[in-house]
Amino acid sequence: MSDQATKAHILEATIAAIESHGLPGLTTRLIAGQAKVNNAALHYHFGTKEALIEAALGLTLEHMMADTEEILSRPIPIQERLRSLLVYLIEGTYSFPNVIRAHLWAPLMEGNADSPFELMQDAWTERIWREIRRERPVSSESAVRLALQTTLGGIVLLALLPPSNATSGRISLHGKRARDRYIDQLVGFVLASAEGRGWVSRKPRRKRGA
Repeated sequence: MSDQATKAHILEATIAAIESHGLPGLTTRLIAGQAKVNNAALHYHFGTKEALIEAALGLTLEHMMADTEEILSRPIPIQERLRSLLVYLIEGTYSFPNVIRAHLWAPLMEGNADSPFELMQDAWTERIWREIRRERPVSSESAVRLALQTTLGGIVLLALLPPSNATSGRISLHGKRARDRYIDQLVGFVLASAEGRGWVSRKPRRKRGA
């Protein structure tokens, strides 16, 4: 196996190890066992555990952006592309919850606003914003970007939470019907923001005599 193929194999094994064991409990021994190589191979190709994890998580972000590009390039209406993209995000979070938690570690636990995940979020928002602007007249760029970032954050949070029971009243994305309804609302929210038709805040009516 060439050096390049070995590095690619180790990166894929590292992603699998993060998902299996979580970031806080991850060791080079676990990664080496997953890759079926020795620790020396890890250090030879990546130097430190931190560099290896950074490279592995960076690879998952590259995959996400490539998949986003493929979805947005489909010859279907923009609302259908947005819907497919949100389904992809939910299913990805369900499939790799510990990888998502690993991405959130730096911004949430270390307060790093320039983490790779934050930079990816900016790039993800920019790409979708460009597509919406190309397809439709847009009245407010800032409103669209805010709607997209709110949508991404909401999906990640809800998808990481454990399933709720029927009486909790909390939105759950684990049921297909509720998930489809939620996605339709998010798509409507983003496109309404593009057209300047954001949510209207209504003041409560005052009681008579108040």
